[in-house]
Amino acid sequence: MTDSHLNSPQIFVDRRPIWIVIFDRLRRYILLALFFGVFAVLLGLQGPNDLSPEGYKVLCLFILCVSLWSTNLIPLSITSLLAIASVPLLGIMDASQAYSYFGNKAVFFILGVFILSAAMIACGLSTRISIWIMEHWSGTPGQLVTSIYCFAAFSSCFMSEHAVAVILFPVIHEIAQSLNLKRDNSVFGKSMYFAMAWGCIIGGAMTVLGGGRVLLGVEMLEKATAGQQTLGILQYTKLSFPLVILLLAGGWVALKVLFPSDIQNIDRARKALKQKATVMGKLTFQEKGIALVMGATLFCWFGYGDQLGVANIAIISIVLLFVLNLITWKMVEAHINWAIVLMYGGAICLGEVMSESGAALWLAKQLFSGLIESSVVFLLVIALLSTLFTTFMSNSAVIAILLPTAISMSPAYGINPALATMTVILPSNFAFILPIATPASALAYSSRFLNLKEMIWSGSILSLMGLVFYLFLLMFYWPMIGFQ
Repeated sequence: MTDSHLNSPQIFVDRRPIWIVIFDRLRRYILLALFFGVFAVLLGLQGPNDLSPEGYKVLCLFILCVSLWSTNLIPLSITSLLAIASVPLLGIMDASQAYSYFGNKAVFFILGVFILSAAMIACGLSTRISIWIMEHWSGTPGQLVTSIYCFAAFSSCFMSEHAVAVILFPVIHEIAQSLNLKRDNSVFGKSMYFAMAWGCIIGGAMTVLGGGRVLLGVEMLEKATAGQQTLGILQYTKLSFPLVILLLAGGWVALKVLFPSDIQNIDRARKALKQKATVMGKLTFQEKGIALVMGATLFCWFGYGDQLGVANIAIISIVLLFVLNLITWKMVEAHINWAIVLMYGGAICLGEVMSESGAALWLAKQLFSGLIESSVVFLLVIALLSTLFTTFMSNSAVIAILLPTAISMSPAYGINPALATMTVILPSNFAFILPIATPASALAYSSRFLNLKEMIWSGSILSLMGLVFYLFLLMFYWPMIGFQ
């Protein structure tokens, strides 16, 4: 048999009925036409008497954006841009006011975090840190998984969880290759990638710095309460700390029980990592400089973040990196997730317009008024909705959708708006079930070591753990520290 015959491509014959094939290929366009068609029809109808015309238009736009966010028929960032552009086009709000929401501190903080993380990736400092941790904390397969898990969780407390996943993914890939792990049946390979994804997700809930969604929620809280209510960096960490620790412990147990190691040692992987460290050599001046600036940034965030503003500190740190010639724009631009930046601007705009037009309050009354009388039950329903929504869409979109409603309804139940904000933010982190929920899960799924069924049932277990631990905070821990 000739080599050309061996390498010839195989022909796949689709034996499905023709109508199924056509629908499958046109499904995206059919759904888009359906969503925009329903949107047009709704705009042409008369709105409720107790809702202003502007509020009704916002509600129609809200339904369209939720449909697009949840199905991901078009990129999340494009849906957000559509939301911003539609507000003035529909006559809901003046264009200058609508577009001003994009230039808020949450957007610039996210941009700053991406650039700082990109600097660490581009200079190789992040890779060096990862190799060191793997080398010194990984004597056995179980220790290696634990080190990945802990490194992902700890790093995500201070960096974007997306960036941490990007740092760890190539390291895990290299380990898997050095051990010759098979994608179809390697339980150890599955445990490493789950450790990366779960660690990033859980650790990102610990601090304001772990993900811009927290700052997005804080921004909405401040605007909704005219600056009278906020959540500082240390305060947020104090409120979230017990849940994160409990969920970290639960996730670690789940890793050990659900995905026990099927290999005996990792000697080959440790040898490969040592060789890579040797090739990299000693710390360069650039790495030392970026590490110093990053350390100073973290110190200022935690020590003076409330006074100076976390966004301002991030921007100043970035300027310092360029002034000292430690980075160039070419080095970092490929690592900046502009889609997320755009997503935040659009999410904030839609949330603000929902609140100011009265649409959020009206929707909340329709969903909860007369159905839920207990404040505890109301908060549990909000937490459950946040967990369900984050399965199908970004946690930023979840906050944009749910938080205006939660804050608007909180006075009717005698609930502190800050408490309602935490009830939306924390469960929005339980993005364990589907790969579309968060970039960390998507990256782990792209390794092809994980299948969708495994992600659904194992992620469901962690999401349920998260809700149980949230209930513990609500009923015991928060009242104990006076947060009610």
